[in-house]
Amino acid sequence: MPRVNAIRKSSRPIIYYTLVASPLGRIGIASTPGGICRISLNAAGQPAFRKTLQRDYRCSAVRRDRHFTDLVTGIRAYFSGNPVRFNIKIDLQEGTPFQKKVWRSLRRIPFGQTRSYRSIARDIGHPNSSRAVGGACGTNPIAVLIPCHRVINADGNLGGFTGGIRLKRQLLTLEQSKGSPPEWPNRIGS
Repeated sequence: MPRVNAIRKSSRPIIYYTLVASPLGRIGIASTPGGICRISLNAAGQPAFRKTLQRDYRCSAVRRDRHFTDLVTGIRAYFSGNPVRFNIKIDLQEGTPFQKKVWRSLRRIPFGQTRSYRSIARDIGHPNSSRAVGGACGTNPIAVLIPCHRVINADGNLGGFTGGIRLKRQLLTLEQSKGSPPEWPNRIGS
């Protein structure tokens, strides 16, 4: 009689992730086979980030730092004040068609520049949907690569930001100053 393997392989999809220390706090990054699906600024520690991924994506989450080497290099350059063109595949499983339209528009905002919620609404063909654009920015799953921090109120006020106004201001200052790079922590976050 053939021996039956007692351990079954999980039929749940696998998502890879890493945690990276940055001058502005820990960054959580996750990827499906289709591309980067999550970049969280101020990410929780490893157990909490893994649990969030497993809940949100109904998957098994596996830490695989080497999977993200190129992206982490780009993120380090970005946080050193260098304009970086992230030419990396992203996977937008999440989001409504409207949100995805907003996120695609945000990717066209150049480093160091801002746009208003109103201008994004016009750009995507929904000129009266500034509030909905703000809502889409608030649900952006891929911070920095989809630069929702570059969207401000038409009057020049910062508006909102999921990571908090202080973090939004730091990101905008970093991009606009291109001054001396901030200090990097010595170890990768856990």
